[in-house]
Amino acid sequence: MGGTQVKCLTSPSPIHSAKSESIITQSEEKADFVIIPSEGIENRTEEADSPLSRDWRPGSPGTYLETSWEEQLLEQQEHLEREMEEAKKMISGLQALLLNGSLPEDEQERPLALCEPGVNPEEQLIIIQSRLDQSMEENQDLKKELLKCKQEARNLQGIKDALQQRLTQQDTSVLQLKQELLRANMDKDELINQNVDLQRKLDERNRLLGEYKKELGQKDRLLQQHQAKLEEALRKLSDASYHQVDLEWELEHKDVLLAHCMKREADEVTNYSSHNSQSNGFLLPAVGKGAASIMHRGTSDLQLVRDALRSLRNSFSGHDPQHHTIDSLEQGISSLMERLHVMETQKKQERKVRVKSPRTQARSEYQQSWPPNSKLPHSQSSPTVSSTCTKVLYFTDRSLTPFMVNIPKRLGEVTLKDFKAAIDREGNHRYHFKALDPEFGTVKEEVFHDDDAIPGWEGKIVAWVEEDHGEN
Repeated sequence: MGGTQVKCLTSPSPIHSAKSESIITQSEEKADFVIIPSEGIENRTEEADSPLSRDWRPGSPGTYLETSWEEQLLEQQEHLEREMEEAKKMISGLQALLLNGSLPEDEQERPLALCEPGVNPEEQLIIIQSRLDQSMEENQDLKKELLKCKQEARNLQGIKDALQQRLTQQDTSVLQLKQELLRANMDKDELINQNVDLQRKLDERNRLLGEYKKELGQKDRLLQQHQAKLEEALRKLSDASYHQVDLEWELEHKDVLLAHCMKREADEVTNYSSHNSQSNGFLLPAVGKGAASIMHRGTSDLQLVRDALRSLRNSFSGHDPQHHTIDSLEQGISSLMERLHVMETQKKQERKVRVKSPRTQARSEYQQSWPPNSKLPHSQSSPTVSSTCTKVLYFTDRSLTPFMVNIPKRLGEVTLKDFKAAIDREGNHRYHFKALDPEFGTVKEEVFHDDDAIPGWEGKIVAWVEEDHGEN
C-alpha cells in the first residue's frame, strides 16, 4: 500500500507548486522512512519467528528475547500502519484541494464543473487531465481491490467448499460412528444376553453337580453297605462250605451205617432161611421187629439229613448258586434211598419163592414200616415203581432245577397234605398245580386246604412252590 501511495503522489503534474513538491518530497521521505523500518521489522519478525534462527544460529540474540519485546514490536507496527493510513488520507485530501480547490467532502456537496469561467483552457485541460489520471488511479485501485475481493471471495468459497466437504465427511464419520455405536450396543446387548444364558447354564450345571454329588454320596453309602453285605455273605458262604463238608462226612458215615444195617438184615434173613425147619412161627415176628427197628433207624437218619440240608438251604440267599449243590445232594440222597428200597424189594421178591406165608407177612410188615417221607426216588432211577405211586414234579423259587418225588397214592387220591409231607418244606408257601380247564385250557390252579385233591396233568402232578411273605 505504501508503494502505491508514493506512485500516486509522484505522478507528473505541471501545476505542482514548489510548496506541493516540498510536501510530496517530505511525504515520500516520510513514506520511505516508514517503509524501511517496517520491512526491517518484518524481516526481524520473520527471523524471530523462524525456529532455525532461534535454535540453530550460534550467538543469536533472539535466544534471550522475552514475550513483552515481541508484543512491543507488534504494537509499534500497528501504530506505524495507522499513521500511514492517516498520511495517505492527508495526501489525498491535499491533492484534491490542489486540483479542485476544495476537499473531497465539499466536492460531494457541489456539482462538478468541467469548465470554470475565467480560467485558462490549458490549465483546465491540465486539471482535467490530472483528474482523469487521479480517476484512473482510483479506478485501478478499485479494480485491484475488486480483484482482491474476488480472490478473497474465491478463497472464501474454496474454504467454504472445503469446510462443506469436511462437514460432509464429518457427517459421514458421525453417521459411521453412530452405526458403530449402534452395532456396539447391539453386540453389548447380545453379550449381555449370552452372559445371562451362560449364567443360567452355569447355575443349572452347579445344581446338577450338587445332585450328582448327592447321588454319588448315596451310591458310596450303598456301595459300603453292599460291601458289608458281600463280606457277610462270603463269611456265611465259608461257614456253609465248612457245614457242607461236615454234612458230607456225616452222610458218608450214615451210608456206612446204612450198609452195615442192610448187611445185618441180610445175615438175619439168611439165618432165618437156614433154620427154616426149626421155625415154629415165633422167629418171624422177631425178624419183622428187627427189620422194623432197622428201617425206623434209617428213617430217623434220613430225616436228620433232610433237616440239616434245610437249615443249610435257609442260610443262603434266594438266588445263590449253592442251592443247586444242595439240591443235587438231596437228589443224590433220595436216589440212594430209592436204590436201597429197590434192592430190598428185589431181595424180598427172591425170598418170596423160598419162604412160606409167614415170610410174606413179615415182608408186608417190613414194607408198611417204611415211612412215606423216606420214599424219595428219582424218576430216572425207579423203573420198578408201582402204578399205585404218583410222580410229582415241582419247582421252587430258589432253584432253577425242578424236583421229582413219588407219592404212594393213585392220581386223584393225592391231597395237599400228602404233597406237603412229601416235599417237607418249612414256612408258609403257596402251591400252584398245572391243570386242564374245559374253558381256558391249560391253567395254574392254586390249592389252599390240606384235604383238597391235587389235579393231575398227563398222569403226573406238576407243581410250583412259592414262599408266602404275607404281602397279599
